[in-house]
Amino acid sequence: MVVVLDTGSLPVAERVDAVQDAVANTEIPAINRFGAHHGELWHRLSVWDLGAGVHATRVEGTGLSVTRGPKHIRAAAPERVGLGLQLGARGRFSHCGMDAILGVGKLGLTDGTSASDYACRGIGGTKLVIIDYEQLGLRVDIVRAAVTRLEASPLYGLVIAHIAALGEEGDIPAGPAQLMLGSATTQLVRALITTAADARPQRDDLHDTLYLRMTNFAQQHLGDPTLDAEKIARAHHISLRQLYSIWAAQGVSPRQWIMTSRLEGARADLARHGTTVAVSAVARKWGFVNAAHFTRRFRDAFGISPREWQRTHNRP
Repeated sequence: MVVVLDTGSLPVAERVDAVQDAVANTEIPAINRFGAHHGELWHRLSVWDLGAGVHATRVEGTGLSVTRGPKHIRAAAPERVGLGLQLGARGRFSHCGMDAILGVGKLGLTDGTSASDYACRGIGGTKLVIIDYEQLGLRVDIVRAAVTRLEASPLYGLVIAHIAALGEEGDIPAGPAQLMLGSATTQLVRALITTAADARPQRDDLHDTLYLRMTNFAQQHLGDPTLDAEKIARAHHISLRQLYSIWAAQGVSPRQWIMTSRLEGARADLARHGTTVAVSAVARKWGFVNAAHFTRRFRDAFGISPREWQRTHNRP
């Protein structure tokens, strides 16, 4: 996560102008208003890359509103979707026939080609995942139809939990794991919108949703040394042939995905704990029965041994 601006370190008289400039430089044309709340005045803007062409923005503070009218749409109407999680205080949201109060922890869906109005008067804001239409693979009319019906989707709670967790454990380094995260986020948002709009899913949509369920299952069982394609297929009541077909469409095999995820998880643990944990213990946690095999795989993937990586992140 990159903190683009935190006005808390600026003189009070300069704070509103500073955040106005920051938002104007990073987002699309709109009327942005930032104000005080009960004598406080501060705003914070953070942006981070989720990989696979997906990024997230977190804007929070003592009062903010964003209005995009016809004039702003004519100036720039980027073909992208924003899915925001309401933070801290309730917000009012008007868009595509919707005029509602968003409670804390609720989702709001925005089509970048349509007018919208958002306002949060208390200390709060939004955590927004932004995806291009081309990446999302859905028609504009499906997205607009879903705006007022998000909570009707059976995936609503799962998406809330996913967005809430993004970035909270620190950034994932650029690489295969980051690409997987971006891809999984896109597939989950697509499935949410499709089911909310009550559109008839196409074959590709069903495959992508199944792939997401399978990767979520695999992520939860990475510590199981026996985890393999057959076990994943059995858990989802599909054939191995169907499983390999779905994974092939994502450009990665189940075996590659499992190995990469295990290595990325082990690398993060070693960096987090330094030499306070044994390399062998970390290897076992991530499903490696043989420590020597883990070391070889780790070196092949990252160009450094687990112990050397561990030492470089050891805390004094």
